Amino acid sequence: MTTLTAPAPGTRRRTLRLPKLDTRLVVGLLLVALSVIGGLRLASTSDRTFAVYAAARDLPADHVLVASDFRITHIRASEEVLGGLVKADAASPPVHRVLRYPVGEGGLVSTATLGGVASTGREITVPIGSDHALGGALETGDRVDVLASFDKGTDAAKTLTVAADAHVVDVVHADGLFGQHEGELTALTLSVAPDDVVFVAFAVRNGEVDVVRANGSGRDARARFDASELP
Repeated sequence: MTTLTAPAPGTRRRTLRLPKLDTRLVVGLLLVALSVIGGLRLASTSDRTFAVYAAARDLPADHVLVASDFRITHIRASEEVLGGLVKADAASPPVHRVLRYPVGEGGLVSTATLGGVASTGREITVPIGSDHALGGALETGDRVDVLASFDKGTDAAKTLTVAADAHVVDVVHADGLFGQHEGELTALTLSVAPDDVVFVAFAVRNGEVDVVRANGSGRDARARFDASELP
């Protein structure tokens, strides 16, 4: 026969208590876990390859590039390195550009080695400000039409197209001297058809010149406008 005895007077009953969780410790562990996961994701993206253009053969300086001069290769590189290379993922090869420096077979094509587009006409520099040239939003390789206005403010005022589909060979910006704002557009060097260069020169000396982006639609645009046509 088993007998139960009551605890002696003055003694305390022991109870089992679970350890109390430190919420700050839990949050800290979660943050560590998240940082580890983020690091793993970053490491996985660093293994990604990028498509860039390389020389398919030895290319000398002053060579005019054609499509067969390029081949696509894949590399792993930082954003800083990629920024100086010609990427092949979304852009076509930079054909018709002139090489500034030689590139050996298999060498990566950098933007620094690319010169302007090879000229097929006569080159002429046209002084012009950004307010007459698309706000200065022109780059080497763009195609433009050159318009000239004469006899401004008179009944004989007229605007003529003096060169169509001219090629922008160089964009000249101010260096900030003599009151100029540094970086402002000051001139465009254009490659125009041999028969048009004399008209462009005349317009620069005797009229007011504007350039508009050529749309390449192939449709004939209006070539001139006279004040006499106004109602």
